[in-house]
Amino acid sequence: MTNALKRKKNDTRSAIKALQKQNAALEAKAQVNDKLTTHLLDQVIMKNDEIETLRNQAMKSNQEIGRLIHLTLLKDNAIEDLLDRLQHAQEQYDAALKHGTTLTTLEKANFEQQLRELQEKLYSQEMRHHEERKVHLAESQAIKKQNNALRTANAQNEARVETLQQNNRSMRIDAIRAYVRAVSNHNFLTQLTTRLQAELAEARDRLASRGQ
Repeated sequence: MTNALKRKKNDTRSAIKALQKQNAALEAKAQVNDKLTTHLLDQVIMKNDEIETLRNQAMKSNQEIGRLIHLTLLKDNAIEDLLDRLQHAQEQYDAALKHGTTLTTLEKANFEQQLRELQEKLYSQEMRHHEERKVHLAESQAIKKQNNALRTANAQNEARVETLQQNNRSMRIDAIRAYVRAVSNHNFLTQLTTRLQAELAEARDRLASRGQ
């Protein structure tokens, strides 16, 4: 084998080793990208679950606000009913006095006692309702504040998910490019090896013919 062929063979081996090293590096990078892509996908799934949890919490909070409003309306209706009964009793009493209906002392005392009881019950109901309204208002404000915090957290999580998805797309593109480069290098190495084997066979044939 001539010195030129030896040099060419050595250069070819060096080129093959360099390409193999580059190919291995690209494959390693592709594996890293695959791991990162999997990690990003896991994060996206976790964030989606977190968003769903926040939405469920917000829905429950809104339902609780609706329940408090319903309770307030029921209390308002109860007070309205007491007011109607008190007004009706007062009208009956006034009508009896106006038309000169004779009431015994006991009947009059009983009637006035009923009026006082209704008035006391109404006052007690109004006071209790007032306190309950204060509690309900505080609870409602706390729930609304929580809802606002949930909306903010939800928006932040959705922004994070979008960022993760964009990163995921970028990582996928990098992984695909690395894979394409690795395949191209592999194909090039195969073609180069085939060509070199043909050249070496041809050189051996020439050397053999010279020897003859």
